[in-house]
Amino acid sequence: MAGANHNLRQRLADLKAKTSVLEVQEVDRDAMTKKTVQLINAYDDNVTKLTYGPIKMLDKGSLETRDDISENPVDFDSVMQDLNDRLVRAGVIPGHPMFLGFIPSGHGTYPAALGGFLPAAFTTYSVVHLESPAAVQMENRLIKWVADLFGYPAGHAGNISSGGSLATLTALAVARDSRELKAADFHRCVVYCSEFTHYAVQKGLRAVGMREAIMKKPPVDKAFKMTAAALERQINDDKKAGLLPFLVVATVGTTLTGSVDPVNDIADVCDRHQLWLHVDAAYGGFFALCDEVKQLFSGVERSDSIVVNPHKGLFLPSGVGVLVVKDGKKLQECCFSEQTSSVFKGMQFFSADHLSPCELSFELTRSFRGAQMWLPLKMFGVGVFRAALEEKLLLARYFYGKLKETGEFELPLEPELSVVVFRATAPPGVDINNFNQQLLNDLVSDGKIFMTPAELYGQFYLRVCVLCFRTHIEHIELCLSLIREKRGHLWGSFKSNA
Repeated sequence: MAGANHNLRQRLADLKAKTSVLEVQEVDRDAMTKKTVQLINAYDDNVTKLTYGPIKMLDKGSLETRDDISENPVDFDSVMQDLNDRLVRAGVIPGHPMFLGFIPSGHGTYPAALGGFLPAAFTTYSVVHLESPAAVQMENRLIKWVADLFGYPAGHAGNISSGGSLATLTALAVARDSRELKAADFHRCVVYCSEFTHYAVQKGLRAVGMREAIMKKPPVDKAFKMTAAALERQINDDKKAGLLPFLVVATVGTTLTGSVDPVNDIADVCDRHQLWLHVDAAYGGFFALCDEVKQLFSGVERSDSIVVNPHKGLFLPSGVGVLVVKDGKKLQECCFSEQTSSVFKGMQFFSADHLSPCELSFELTRSFRGAQMWLPLKMFGVGVFRAALEEKLLLARYFYGKLKETGEFELPLEPELSVVVFRATAPPGVDINNFNQQLLNDLVSDGKIFMTPAELYGQFYLRVCVLCFRTHIEHIELCLSLIREKRGHLWGSFKSNA
């Protein structure tokens, strides 16, 4: 017996020695930190000086040769170089000032990045109030700040999720439960949105078990906005057909065109028909900080729930979305489990004064996302973010105005926020859709700029979204110059081939 214990202790000692490398010593931590900061500084320097463009691709074979995970360790410098190649030198760079495609997001400021690093280093667990009361209270204060921004009254509740998709999914579940819908009726339930509503709504309906629900998309107006009149006509028709209207999704800043639905008018319709009104402000929400577009948010305070993404409008790293529900009890009832695991019996996990994230979300394991939002807001102050967002609004208007001055472009609508949709006129006899597809290909393949298209009723357009905090007037001037240059070359090539 004594021999067996000795062997066990010796085995444990050997394992302790082998795994001691996991506790990185201070001198090694300092070296790792120094190397990491060098890489970050080099990245920032190259991005701000436009040393390279917003798209970088490594040879596929060179990536595959370094993908193997083995039993043997690799030195830190080699691992970091490999990581640097993958993160910086390959793929798109949303934090690049010439990244004007999609909705630029995840372009975190340095304090926001630290807000992700420090909780990871401190192993902060922000799921329940018992384990990290300060972290939970910090997140609740951030949610209150967002709720106040949109005019929600006391009694609201929310959570900081991984982004708009999970936040939307949760909002749909709350709407479903608050209307006491039964699975037997899901096939008759109707959700109303415009054709420009983000597809996260459809994915969310499937995830909450409502795949059979009907999505109706009333016609939009010339500015690609949902209209209250068309919405109400559709609701009345559906009621007469024996369907169950229950939810309307209004968007403040659609992904494709940046259009803002008339929320106040839509809220009137929802009130008359007792429908849940959800507002998707994932992209456009934080423009509510800017007085000159404040009118676009009229009626948002009347909604039942709202989603907004700080990793877009507050320039945080990807993975930070906020859901706020006006009646916080409904969110809690949807997400809270009445049965406590036997592992936790007898422990006072929850606080009556401070709701925990696990009571307000389906997540039971999550990172402390609040620090990524709290740190930059505290360090810079809200005024800096208001100024940055105002700059993006003005840059979009400037870009629109300059394109219009040339007479060489079609612009279907003026920008309400920071998205501009446009297309170049084509030479006589040349298909305008093909011409603009080729123009976009030429622009992106050049590597100096990244843009994405917008297809509107079968017509091909180019699209610019200005939202990266690094994008300033000089970058928009460069964008304009590149577009006109490429258009001129393309026009000439078609004429010479005619």
